[in-house]
Amino acid sequence: MRRLLCLLALPLCAAHAESPGEEAFRAAIGWTVEVRTSVSEPFVEDEQGSWIGAGLLVDPARGWVLTNAHVAGHSYGKVSIAFKDGHAVPARRIYVDPYLDLAVLAYDPQHLPAKASTPTLDCDAIPPVGHPVGAFGHPWGFRFTGTRGITSAVTTRLGPNMLQTDAPINEGNSGGPLISLETGHVVGINTAKIKQESVEGLSFAVPMPYACTIIELLKRGEDPSPPDQLVNFATDENDEQVMIVARSRLPPGTLDLRDGDRIVSLASPARAVATETDLVDALRGHLDAVNLRVTRDGKQIDVQGRWPPAAAITARSGAWISGALIAEAEPLTNGLIVGSPALMVHYVSPGSDAESAGLMLYDLILSADGAAADSVEAFLERARADRTGGRPMDLMLLRLGAEAQGVLFTHQRRLLPVEDAELVGP
Repeated sequence: MRRLLCLLALPLCAAHAESPGEEAFRAAIGWTVEVRTSVSEPFVEDEQGSWIGAGLLVDPARGWVLTNAHVAGHSYGKVSIAFKDGHAVPARRIYVDPYLDLAVLAYDPQHLPAKASTPTLDCDAIPPVGHPVGAFGHPWGFRFTGTRGITSAVTTRLGPNMLQTDAPINEGNSGGPLISLETGHVVGINTAKIKQESVEGLSFAVPMPYACTIIELLKRGEDPSPPDQLVNFATDENDEQVMIVARSRLPPGTLDLRDGDRIVSLASPARAVATETDLVDALRGHLDAVNLRVTRDGKQIDVQGRWPPAAAITARSGAWISGALIAEAEPLTNGLIVGSPALMVHYVSPGSDAESAGLMLYDLILSADGAAADSVEAFLERARADRTGGRPMDLMLLRLGAEAQGVLFTHQRRLLPVEDAELVGP
C-alpha cells in the first residue's frame, strides 16, 4: 500500500528521499568532534590564546582523533574535545607532524558517546577535478554544520600537496573532514583558505592518503616522522615544486644526494615520486633504509642510505626567560645561515621585560654572556646563573635587517633582565 501511495504522489515522496550529500552530512555528526585549544607560551608556529577547530574520530578503542597540527597546537597547552550534545573532555597530543598540517589527539575512550561512529577514510586515491565534496565542522562557531562544493585541483603552491576545493572552509572548519558527497568517504582534512577580499572559492585540504599513512604507522607502533628537512627542492615559474635538489645538507655518511640531482622514484620498493610530498609519504617508516633512483649528469643511478627523521614536536623544549620563549631555530632557518645559530626567539610577550629589552620574534641567538648558545638546556642554566647573580643576560642577536638599512642582517646587543627562567616542555 505504501509503495502504491508513493507511485500516486511521486513528487512528494522524492522530496523526502535523502540524497547522498544529506546522508553524508548526517553521518558526519556521529564522528566529528569540536577541538578547543589554549596556549599561553607559544612556539613560533602558534599564537598565544585560545581557538576552536574540528577533528574526526579515527580509532574509538584508543580514543584517537585526527585534526590539523595548527588546531592541536605546536605548543604546550590545554586541549579538549567534545562530540555533539556531549561535554568537553581533556585530550592530549600524541603526534604532531612537522611536515603536513596534521595531528593525532587522544582522549579517555570511556568518554566515547554511545551513538559515536567512525568514518570511512579514502586512503587509496585523491578525487578527480569536479568531484562533489562537503566540508564539515564549526565555521565561526556554528557547530556541526556543512558546506559543499567540488574539488578543483591538487597543488604544491602552498608547500606540501594540497587538495584544492571551492567548498567554503572558514575558521572552525580546520581539522574537520572534507567528505565525498557521492560515497560519504573522507577524502581530505580541511586546512586553509586564501583570505583576500578579491579571492573566492580557494580552500585547501590535506589529501587523505597522506593522513592514512601516518595513522597506520601509529597503529602499528611505528614512528611516522617525516624525513628531516635537510634537502631543499626547486620550484618552477608557476611556483610548483620540481624534484630537483637545490641544496642538500644531509650529513656525511647518511644519503649521498647532491645539488642538481633529480629524484625520479623510490628504487625499492618501486614507487614514482612526482612531488616532495610523495617522497615524504613514501619514506615514512623507512628512513633507515632509503633507496632512491635519481638522474645525475644525464644518467640514472640508485642512491642508498638513511635519512635522519625530523625532530618530534611533542618532545621539544624551550626556555621561558622574562616573557620570551627561546627555542631551537631549526627547521625554520634550515641551516641556510652561516654558522646556523642553534636558538631563536619564538615569542615575546607584550609588556614583558623581554619586549622592553628589545627582543623580537625570529631573532637568532648568537651568544649569551659571551658564550655560544648551543642548546636550550645550556641557555637556561646560564639564565638562572644570571638571575642568582642579579645581573642581566648579555645577548648578541642576529636580526633580519630593514629595507632602509640596506643590509640583509644586523647584529644587535641586548641586555635582558632575568626575572624568571623556566623550562617549557615535557
